[in-house]
Amino acid sequence: MNIVPGSAAYNALTDDQKAQIAQLWVLKTVKQRYQTPIAFASAWTPPLYMKTNTGSVSGQNFNGLNYSCCSTDFANYIAGFVKSYQNEGVNLFGVSPSNEPENVFSAWPASYWTASHLGQFVTNNLRPALNNQGLNSVKIISAESAAWGTANSFLSSMDKSNVDILAGHGYVEPGDLILGKKGFNQNPTTWNYATGNKPTWVTEASDDGGTYDASMTEGLKLATTMHKFLANCSVNVYVYWLGMLAFQNNEALICTKSDGTLEFPKTYDVMGNYSRYIKPGYYRFGASVSNNGNLLVSAYKNPTTGAFSIVVTNTGSVPVNCALGLTGFTSSTITGYVTSAASTAHWAATAPIAANSNGSFTAQVPAYSVVTYTGVSN
Repeated sequence: MNIVPGSAAYNALTDDQKAQIAQLWVLKTVKQRYQTPIAFASAWTPPLYMKTNTGSVSGQNFNGLNYSCCSTDFANYIAGFVKSYQNEGVNLFGVSPSNEPENVFSAWPASYWTASHLGQFVTNNLRPALNNQGLNSVKIISAESAAWGTANSFLSSMDKSNVDILAGHGYVEPGDLILGKKGFNQNPTTWNYATGNKPTWVTEASDDGGTYDASMTEGLKLATTMHKFLANCSVNVYVYWLGMLAFQNNEALICTKSDGTLEFPKTYDVMGNYSRYIKPGYYRFGASVSNNGNLLVSAYKNPTTGAFSIVVTNTGSVPVNCALGLTGFTSSTITGYVTSAASTAHWAATAPIAANSNGSFTAQVPAYSVVTYTGVSN
């Protein structure tokens, strides 16, 4: 595909076709510039002619895929999408057939699914359609319910035999929504059914509460939810909903001010405290805190190279002098990368911290901060 914007061929395209070209350009550019290891896609809704209500893109009033006519067609539609991107040099790691399948209230493009029908669709239609296109290695992600607890109940009653990655979103639970709350799920709980050792992903999360906050207050909300999902719920992947918006909104990590300049809220930096220093191939290992209720600690390590990262969040109003102890391995030095209410630079590096005689490290964690300490085992 080589249609130049502004050309007669480009101007003749529909808005949807132009959007697809732009999307493809973004994916290719990100891959080339940043060597992004994983890209995946989610189908929010089948085409209108495949839905039970062919006049609405939303899932309102239980509007979803018309199973009596279109399950095979929709599976082939998704497989064709993945194949066409592959032909353009974008290899999708995985694909999801649904986005928030239980959402029958919102007006945006969506499709209602029952757990039974979604499981049948994945097993009987989508997996065969992908395989028929030679896409056997493409993972199927499901179910991407809007809240973590909802995903638990949805997936527990679904045929997951052909689902490769179990997924939910990181927003507040339905009970909180009824009370008028929005945004990050600050207290996710571990799913209560056996996942069969399949990866579990948070495929979408942000603060959609509507009040923009670029401060560390918002940053600590993200730090808390990421810690609890990764360390308490053993999530393997955490995806922020939007990379950038052309206005100021906490649904994105980068915003644009009224004068056109970019703004990087503290959520951008907090996300970087995880994404910059926890690389693909790292495994989380045990970490605990003694004698301080304001600290959240999680730790990650590359078992091949010995590189490790320890993420420490201080939700309290005073700095904390702490001893970081390593068990089962040692390291000569560590370096901290700081995001705090007072910091102005992104991930400002501390001076290298040398190990004490007993192998521990003495470090000060600033008030209202997230610090990632990195090192390599001896």
